[in-house]
Amino acid sequence: MKAGPHPEPGVLEQFVLGRLSPQEMRETARHLLAGCPRCQEVTAVLWEPADVFEDPQTLATAEISEDAAYDAVLDRVFERVAAVESLLAGQRAAGRRLYEELMQCPAERRHLLLANCQRFRNRMLCERLIEASYEACFEDPRRAVDVARLAVAAVGRLEADDCGGGEALDGLRARAWAHLGNAHRTSFDLQNAEAAFTTVEALLNESQISLAEKAKVLSLLASWRKVQRRFAEAQQIFDRVAALYKRLGQWDLLGRTLLQKALVCGEAGDGEGEMRLLRRALDLIDPQSDPRTFLAARHNLINALYESGRVREAFALLYHTRPLYLQAGDRMNLLRLRWLEGLVAFGLQRIDQAEAAFREVREAFLELGLGYEAALAALDLAGVYVVQGRGADVSRVAEETLKIFQSYNTHREAIAALLVFCAAARLDRAGLDLVRQVSTFLKRARNNPDLRFSAPS
Repeated sequence: MKAGPHPEPGVLEQFVLGRLSPQEMRETARHLLAGCPRCQEVTAVLWEPADVFEDPQTLATAEISEDAAYDAVLDRVFERVAAVESLLAGQRAAGRRLYEELMQCPAERRHLLLANCQRFRNRMLCERLIEASYEACFEDPRRAVDVARLAVAAVGRLEADDCGGGEALDGLRARAWAHLGNAHRTSFDLQNAEAAFTTVEALLNESQISLAEKAKVLSLLASWRKVQRRFAEAQQIFDRVAALYKRLGQWDLLGRTLLQKALVCGEAGDGEGEMRLLRRALDLIDPQSDPRTFLAARHNLINALYESGRVREAFALLYHTRPLYLQAGDRMNLLRLRWLEGLVAFGLQRIDQAEAAFREVREAFLELGLGYEAALAALDLAGVYVVQGRGADVSRVAEETLKIFQSYNTHREAIAALLVFCAAARLDRAGLDLVRQVSTFLKRARNNPDLRFSAPS
């Protein structure tokens, strides 16, 4: 095994003191085990291995090998890692129990309990709420918002001593607010997302936060900048995050950052840059320890291949990735799989398969109350009908899509685009180019209420 880039001396010092997160402890220990002589020397000095010997004369003449001395150092390291892991495991278990108890209460009582019950003043409860909010983003965005609000309320009751210091408390507070903003983002509540991320920026500017915590918060902020189509700023923030993870030697999280930066390239129209970053990300992300992120990178690469016209490559990669979607098992990932199957089938001229997929996806999104996704899937279905020459069905889907959109959205320009589509469909003049133009506009307009639709001449 080859040693990667060296951790900073400050990271090694925190490693020796057992003050890194468990994951950071493992990553640093793995680097040392890879045989890096420079870091072994620094760490050995920090551990003061000379105290193994009784006096300097003994030290000079001892026949103990360097390897044996280093093994003793590692034994001490791993004892400390095991102790930290054991302590945190107990704390996490207590946090999970409090979370389950809290979530079994009626929704209207949860904030009251957090505000008045001392037992719920618990750092690991906050961690579990943040984690649960992130998980819910993939299946139930509205629930993600509710849970993130609980996390913000819970962290608001904590004091520095509850978290092991003010820096840890500041980091947890910033992360809770960032996940609230992220939950609003996934629910497409742009106003509340902006308010939450404004608070996040203030916390970043006013607080002392660890590098690892800062990287997590900045990643969510950069994703928000992407949604706002502030692409240059989003890429700059992701570059800062990448630099932090390189400094910390956290290569899996660097891979996740490259995945997020790739999305910015895709939104900005740089398809080649997007695919290049996605391939780099897939080289860094461990599919065993982070299967969800690995799947997201694969999904985005398949979609990028499809969008660039490389449909057969997209189909081949989709075929090999399908088991990962099934292993993930959550409904949103399965819907993304079905939608992608429809797109690839359409690109391969398998029209009947595409129609069935788009129908299923549209109905499922309607059932989940995700009207915007339902409207986009309906436009893909309309594209199938255009290719088949089914003018009456195109008109029907156009009218249904307009009604869906009017029920879930007040974006006047997006509704105007759908009105143009409906008018063309009634006259049997809605071609595939118009369907794609309206679909592309809706995707862009979702996060840009000032965007204007230009009707085709």
